[in-house]
Amino acid sequence: MAPILSRRTALAAATAALTASPARAQQTVLDFPSWQADEPGVSQWWKELIAAFEQQNPGAKVNFYMIPFANYVPQLTVRFAGNNPPDVVHLPTRNFAAFASQGWLLPIDDRLAGTDILATWTPLQADMKWDGKTQGLLLMGYGSLLYYNEALLKEAGLGVPTTPDQWLAAIEKTTNRDKGQFGLVATSIEHPNLVVEAGTWVMGQGLDFVQNGKYAFHDPAVVAAVDQYRRSMRFAPAGSNSTVVRQLFLDGKATFLRDGPWVWAFVDKAPEPGRSNFKVARLPFPKVTGGTSNSLHMAASLAPAKRDLVWKLMALAATPEWQEKYTLLSAAPAPRKGAITAATAARLPHLQLIADSAASAGAVGKTLTALALQEGYNEYASIFGRGMMRLISTQEPTAAVLANLERELDRAVPLR
Repeated sequence: MAPILSRRTALAAATAALTASPARAQQTVLDFPSWQADEPGVSQWWKELIAAFEQQNPGAKVNFYMIPFANYVPQLTVRFAGNNPPDVVHLPTRNFAAFASQGWLLPIDDRLAGTDILATWTPLQADMKWDGKTQGLLLMGYGSLLYYNEALLKEAGLGVPTTPDQWLAAIEKTTNRDKGQFGLVATSIEHPNLVVEAGTWVMGQGLDFVQNGKYAFHDPAVVAAVDQYRRSMRFAPAGSNSTVVRQLFLDGKATFLRDGPWVWAFVDKAPEPGRSNFKVARLPFPKVTGGTSNSLHMAASLAPAKRDLVWKLMALAATPEWQEKYTLLSAAPAPRKGAITAATAARLPHLQLIADSAASAGAVGKTLTALALQEGYNEYASIFGRGMMRLISTQEPTAAVLANLERELDRAVPLR
């Protein structure tokens, strides 16, 4: 039989428990998954921001962890549907409407009213409204950029392309598959990135997949632009995701990479002698494509006790100090006006190009202004991705592939 504690021993144990428990009881852990937890540059910003937040809020701990991008939105969708959302909701902004339309996100207009965010933020913050209420804080709006290997261009006797035709010619001329050398690296598996990869060739030339409220994949000009994209992919390695293509570029195996401003953080850490060959320029199209990238939100079901803490993290991210750090560490344009100071731009000229591209970028066409596509973006992107894989992996005529794609979208994500 276990011994019975004396009254004095029991009292001492109870007192010890009471004096030891407050620190544990007061600690609140915020669950924060992200696809950027391991991404060079921006992950450092997140980790430093979280450390500063935890220092300012001793009772709070942020559990920040990685979910691969390809799995990220499906996993969050399952969690929200199961009424188990994360405390800090980090979304690719193109998926915002799909979550907001389900009533899953908390309006934050009352909290924004006490800040300078709406007065100092990019106008793209307006994309965070749903049903007349602001339901998120935009973290980045961007313009796509052309990364290139200067040494490979010079070896081929070429300059930086300034038109789509020049770019296609340079891609072809600098490809040597026998040496494992590609003129272009681009996503070539079924992936959400294909919307942007193909869309760049279309929207960059002032065209669109949606016209007058209807799908316009049959438009001859759209077909011609998509055919250019298809030709470019003949000189890209097959079966590659965004991680692979970035690494191939940094390994000196490719002449061109179309990507966002965040890739500069990878380039900046590349080893010499290759790093000095990597340059960045405007894409060779009349219009800069891009748009909103990612944003922070609170779940509508978030416990009231956690709402203030999550907002403190969001508000800290929005301060001038952390907005400037965002630009410096991620090489991506922060949404606060003046995040890149004149002194910083003079010291780091690539940031000025990044800022200028972001300022002049339009979303990847007006396609996603269609309400049905905002709400059904995941299905749209999935069907679109299958269509692009069919395009780049078969000999079927481009017009036929696009006609089939339009029929599928009309059935699955109707615009009217």
